[in-house]
Amino acid sequence: MKIMNKFFSMAALALVGAVMTACSSDDNILIETPQPQVQNKIVTLTTTISLGSSDNADPHGTNRALNPTTGAKTFTVDDQVAVFYKNGTMKKAVSNALTAGDISADGKTAKITVTLDNPTVGDNVRIIYPAAMATTTFDGAANPDNDSETLNFAALATQDGTLNWIESHDLAVFDGTLADDGYGAGMLPGSISLTNRLAVMVYTLKDATGENDITSTITGMAINDGTNNYSVTRSAAVGPIYVAIKPTTSSEIKYVAIGGTKLYTKSVTSKNYAAGNMYPLGLRMVEINAIPGKFNVSSIKQVYFAKGNLRYASDSWSFFEHQYDYYTSFSTNTWDKFGWSTTSTTYGKNTSNSASSYSGDFRDWGNVPGIGSGWYTLSNDEWEYLFNTRSGATVNGTSNARFATATINTDLSSVNGIIFFPDGVNIAAGEATSWGAINDGTNFWGTKCTTAQWGALEAKGCVFLPAAGQRDGSSVLFVGEAGYYWSSTASVTQGAYAFHKTSSSLFLSFSCYRHIGHSVRLVRNAD
Repeated sequence: MKIMNKFFSMAALALVGAVMTACSSDDNILIETPQPQVQNKIVTLTTTISLGSSDNADPHGTNRALNPTTGAKTFTVDDQVAVFYKNGTMKKAVSNALTAGDISADGKTAKITVTLDNPTVGDNVRIIYPAAMATTTFDGAANPDNDSETLNFAALATQDGTLNWIESHDLAVFDGTLADDGYGAGMLPGSISLTNRLAVMVYTLKDATGENDITSTITGMAINDGTNNYSVTRSAAVGPIYVAIKPTTSSEIKYVAIGGTKLYTKSVTSKNYAAGNMYPLGLRMVEINAIPGKFNVSSIKQVYFAKGNLRYASDSWSFFEHQYDYYTSFSTNTWDKFGWSTTSTTYGKNTSNSASSYSGDFRDWGNVPGIGSGWYTLSNDEWEYLFNTRSGATVNGTSNARFATATINTDLSSVNGIIFFPDGVNIAAGEATSWGAINDGTNFWGTKCTTAQWGALEAKGCVFLPAAGQRDGSSVLFVGEAGYYWSSTASVTQGAYAFHKTSSSLFLSFSCYRHIGHSVRLVRNAD
């Protein structure tokens, strides 16, 4: 067994543009180097690491101080570093967890102990701090400085938006070679400066006017830079929201934020965010009329649903205020049950029963004026996937729960329809008064929700399609008894696919005459 005691320094993570370094000297040696004894080619290296110094106290009161002003941080109990080194094949070692006795100089210095197997002079070595940002598996063939082999960037995909999380994942790396201990065996270099690998974003969110701060309402945030996706899940709280990202250059950054039942978006272009920097950003978010739950409609696509069915009233297009709203009768100034939309009709706003009135290619309702861009109608295959294929949620202990027929109470009445459960959520038994059969369209509006229960389900992203009936000419039929919803897919020359739900049956891939008026619920991509 060979015991070595050396010292090296590493840079603090700088959040304002500079890496702060402090190098140890021979005067800092805590334990003199004993005569080495080689046994089984196992070497334990005890090394002192020095962080950048700062007299500023951490204002956030978190474990590892990461001061937004100075970039200084300090060691804390249980910190570890990971060491990747190569001797024929790549190997990984993790240091012992720090104890209080290992930490000195107000947290700026720590004694790290790590055991390496037969380290050879000149072998490549990578040191990663903290160890949580090192991968847990690797193939052993690549060089230790291979990012894809050694750096756990996957940990950045899901964050909680807090500075404390950043402090536990702020990635700093050293790449070098093992030095000679003077006796022909490898040892860690005596002085090390780590390079910061992440940028830290500090978000304050406002509404589109820029006057009202909405940060405290945000419970979820998604960030996409064209290559990487980052997801933040947090409790509603006073901001800012901290997110660690990989450096990016000339990128378009797309944001989606969830606040209660509100969904906000924002895109910024030509953005450069460099490693080792903190970027305080105030974003004006645009509210879109969508429910925040995500739904897979294919193996590669997720969507958000509009907050209500499409309607035309008072000479303009809009969505109903609530998901359960619909018109119970027809007039020429209030439409919500449209014939299939083609180039021959005005988005299906036509009472003709003549087949020739609905000829031509599909004209998507997502293009109607006044509702904003990005909306479209699901295809027949996408409706099928939504009902039958996606993984869905866990509801009342049932996994892969996708939908249930339901009656929900509103402020005015009870409304029958279908609840879709968003992908990946967990809904407990008590979140409905009673549960009908899951993924079964044959039962009679089995799930029952109070007004408060439905409000809570909607906040989780659940979508409700009311049984709004259908229109034939100027007559509205089956109100409250059945729901009919168009797809974008033509079936035969004068037909198109839809689905409809009655009290006792569910019909998918239902080919219907184009002149029959159905409801329309639009979606938009969630990426």
